[in-house]
Amino acid sequence: AAVLAEFIGTLTLALVVLTVSSMYSRVLPIFIPMAAAITLVVFVSAFGKISGGHFNPAVTVGLFAMRQIDAFKAVAYIVFQLLAGLAAWQIFEYFTGQPLTNGSGSFDQKVFIAEAVGAFIFGTAIAAVVTQKIQGYQAAATIGGGLFLGLIVSGLASNGILNPAVAVATRSLDVNYALGPVVGMLVAMAVTALIIVPIFGAKKEDKVAPKPVLATKPTVSAPATVTAKKSTKAPTKKTATKSKKTTKKASSKKS
Repeated sequence: AAVLAEFIGTLTLALVVLTVSSMYSRVLPIFIPMAAAITLVVFVSAFGKISGGHFNPAVTVGLFAMRQIDAFKAVAYIVFQLLAGLAAWQIFEYFTGQPLTNGSGSFDQKVFIAEAVGAFIFGTAIAAVVTQKIQGYQAAATIGGGLFLGLIVSGLASNGILNPAVAVATRSLDVNYALGPVVGMLVAMAVTALIIVPIFGAKKEDKVAPKPVLATKPTVSAPATVTAKKSTKAPTKKTATKSKKTTKKASSKKS
């Protein structure tokens, strides 16, 4: 179920990016990060409790580094995310009837750093959600907003992808769009989890409440006096008659 959720979410994200970029990339390029962010918000809300809502190999690598996912599941996620990107590429070409141009190239320092910086912003939002245990719609909105901001910043010098699976779908997978987001994501996870909201390296002594310096032995209080349980009932008729007889005898003796 988790692997299928990752495949569907990544496939939809890649198809949305391809569709919006083909329609509005020249007129209103701001629509591309907006559409990607909205798609991520929807599917993080839909599948967050099932798979964690990664939909991005760089996010899976970062969360694996934070020990939020085991190695076997991380590899399975990455494989199906990349397959989803490949499927989105084929579906887009089938619907439009036009082949996508190959946008991959050699290493470019500016593109690599732009993708890393954008992924750092995006990864910081994800790491904040994980370390502070934010849940529900607030978590989805924070992650989607982080993606939107990261895409805006990375668009200064790159195509603004921040996702190797989407890079496969757009035929832009090279060292810049494959490793740049991973590097930025790892740095963001490390800074957040080690410095901003530390979740590693806590000593066992820190978890135990410190003992007071001037601790004294507990004083044992004196045993409480045990009072006999006496009945507090009103005197019966027999005791009343006996008391009257004793008073009469005492008065006769005095006389």
